[in-house]
Amino acid sequence: MGQCLSNAGVIGLGVMGSALARNILSHGFALSAYSREAAERERFSRLLDGNGSGSWAVFDDLDAFAGSLAKPRLILLLITAGPAVDQVLDALLPRLSPGDVVMDCGNSWYPDTRRRHGRLSGLGLRFLGLGLSGGERGALEGPSVTAGGDPEGWALSSGLWQACAAKAEGAPCCRYVGPDGAGHYVKMVHNGVEYAILQLIAEAYLLMGRLPGWSGGAPADCFGRWRAGKLASYLIDATALVLRKDDGGAPLVDKILDVAGQNGTGLWTALEGLERGVYIPTIYEALAMRSHSARLDLRRKGQASLSLTPVAAKPFTPEDLEDALYAAILCAYSQGFELLHAASRQLGWDIRAADVAGAWKAGCIIRSRMLRRIEKALDDAYQGNLLFSEEFRPLAEEAALRRIAAFAAAAGVSAPAFSASRDYYDACRAGWTPANLIQGLRDHFGAHTFRRTDREGVFHENWE
Repeated sequence: MGQCLSNAGVIGLGVMGSALARNILSHGFALSAYSREAAERERFSRLLDGNGSGSWAVFDDLDAFAGSLAKPRLILLLITAGPAVDQVLDALLPRLSPGDVVMDCGNSWYPDTRRRHGRLSGLGLRFLGLGLSGGERGALEGPSVTAGGDPEGWALSSGLWQACAAKAEGAPCCRYVGPDGAGHYVKMVHNGVEYAILQLIAEAYLLMGRLPGWSGGAPADCFGRWRAGKLASYLIDATALVLRKDDGGAPLVDKILDVAGQNGTGLWTALEGLERGVYIPTIYEALAMRSHSARLDLRRKGQASLSLTPVAAKPFTPEDLEDALYAAILCAYSQGFELLHAASRQLGWDIRAADVAGAWKAGCIIRSRMLRRIEKALDDAYQGNLLFSEEFRPLAEEAALRRIAAFAAAAGVSAPAFSASRDYYDACRAGWTPANLIQGLRDHFGAHTFRRTDREGVFHENWE
């Protein structure tokens, strides 16, 4: 293991950095790796020693690391998002040359990426914010990649990513989506949609055991059947596997505390929906229910003391639930693409939604068979809204979504993501809303004025 003139360098050898470095090596690239943590360096070296992994070197010194890279340097940052990225950049910049490419592969907040892009561009460096999806396995076997930032930086590094990214129908799932923070914005939206789909899957699992007339058998068996149907996706596959995991003769999932964690990207997506004026209720509810899941004392007190007066709910079929889940997941994707459309327009990014769908078709957590139809639908989706596309209009599964949302409400079962998806569909078709009354009331108590339907101008009325 001698020093080599490497094609690329990785900074950070934690779980993701180590996996991506091994992926790069497996595709014939010479690699330099740096970590200030001795344990990470030792672990990575043990993984590679004696397995014929190609040309590589591990460094504990940034000068030596930078000197080992062919110019223009391609440097991938696989470190924790936040202040650590700026700290590494501060240490790295004096060792770089104009034209070098620095790629932040973490889950950075897109305004930070925009700021860093401006800083490095001013120094003659090429900065990319990369949305990397697929977790450790994706990093090792082929991630989904959405890049934002310097287009010349992407041109210089795209060969690396085309080799290492996941493949769908023979095409690499890596795309340049726009300037400065666009790549990280797309990854943020991916994670928001992921929140929504996870909540919908969890609610479907709940409804299997709580609504009358269920005839689909054990949840694990039902999700197992759905793996081969129109719901086919990575997350349906994962659900079937998790539900089948045995622990001492009982499903392990039954022994897991019902409190869900979150890493912040779901909150960012929800806030962006408000900032951009886009209605994304399924994503909102998924985020809110993760927060609510942590309120164990309140939920258990309510279970013991709050009354329930259920309305008679009709039996439903496994096909009803499959169709409802399909429609609800479509609504979650649609909310994500609407948000991307609005952000792209407002921030001047010109993101091609079809490129995003293409990048998501393999490697990422929300990859699914449905994305093939979505990619087609984006040709005539209205402002990113998939429901308006000829591909999905009329939505054959709409009735099932209504039935499941209604049955859950009648039985007193909380299924907010299903209800929110149905609300989203109906809000999109609401030619009239009662916002006129809101405007009248705002003018009454705050003189906020209003516009009229029968004449031009801005008006204020004396309502007394």
